[in-house]
Amino acid sequence: MATISKVIYTSEDTVICQGDIFKNVKYCFIDSEDENGVDFIEYIFPYAIIISQACDVVAMGELLVSCQGKATKFMPSILMCPIYDEQTAKSTEHLINVFEMENIDMQRDNLFFSDDIKVARNDWHYRFHKLTLQQSEKVVLDNSLIDFKHYFTIPAKYLMNQRKNRLCTMESLFTEQITLKFCTYLSRVAIP
Repeated sequence: MATISKVIYTSEDTVICQGDIFKNVKYCFIDSEDENGVDFIEYIFPYAIIISQACDVVAMGELLVSCQGKATKFMPSILMCPIYDEQTAKSTEHLINVFEMENIDMQRDNLFFSDDIKVARNDWHYRFHKLTLQQSEKVVLDNSLIDFKHYFTIPAKYLMNQRKNRLCTMESLFTEQITLKFCTYLSRVAIP
């Protein structure tokens, strides 16, 4: 079974940091542009975790709060990974809205094959991190998966303004486990 990750509740005035988990994270991007205007697509991820390095996130947060600092500390966006419900992800239900917005005829498919679900539940899968969040004895989030393939960036200022939607922050040991696994996933060697 995957590790139960310990979390801490934070106040709204606390600066954002690596390992913070937000709910209802809006992700927008330009879909197309022509002389008549720009079309945007917006996804709302039910939960997402900050993956960017703590020193960078905290420095940018302080720049935004105090409105002063070094130019070298500027970081326009923060790297995040969505957190999905395991059952929804297993059946690819979490992708239905994405495919509809993109006008793609999605073929129904299971995300996990053969022993993939067992491997993910044991937290040995290279692409997924099984997640159970607990604060003392209270379960905050259960039966969830971080999908490292779906990483995205959000403007730091947006996240600073959304601190009311911060669910909690993970203790640093568990945050490091996730970021190391994410780096391993990104540095994998593709085999044809």
